[in-house]
Amino acid sequence: MAPDQPVIRRLMPDDAGEYRTLRLRALREHPDAFTSSFEEEQIRPLAWAQARLRPDAERPHDFFLGAFIGDELVGMVGLQGRYRPKERHNAAVVGMYVAPDAAGRGVGGALMRELLAQARALPDLEQLDLTVTQGNDVAQALYTRLGFGAFGVLPRAIRVDGRYFAKVHMNLRLR
Repeated sequence: MAPDQPVIRRLMPDDAGEYRTLRLRALREHPDAFTSSFEEEQIRPLAWAQARLRPDAERPHDFFLGAFIGDELVGMVGLQGRYRPKERHNAAVVGMYVAPDAAGRGVGGALMRELLAQARALPDLEQLDLTVTQGNDVAQALYTRLGFGAFGVLPRAIRVDGRYFAKVHMNLRLR
């Protein structure tokens, strides 16, 4: 593999420091892209990130993947399952971010393709959903290329510094 190609792997508790740093960068640089805010996340302890990355047999649909170029974490995406009996066949794609200095290298596509491969390997998981900020055409085009379809728009889904942003809801049937 070429040295500038991303290596995608599951993030583990030992990656929590890098994960937290990249997550805070994402929230600071793109507050309109995430429901979480930089202000609320920066006060969470490192132990929160370690717990989020720790595999849990009771929550098999929850994991985060990281994209590394060399030793640097440059992108991430997560899967968050639903565990109530009537909806455990669903999971949400969350926290997708690629650092701007890694843009244009196929990192986002590589992350999503690996997430989809791992999601399809989970026998009880049938459907994924995600939201993307309306107007983020690059991200929405990536999700569309991977088979996600839009099924609605929530106007004024989030408010950042007094400005409202709509979220496009998308889903993908895995089987």
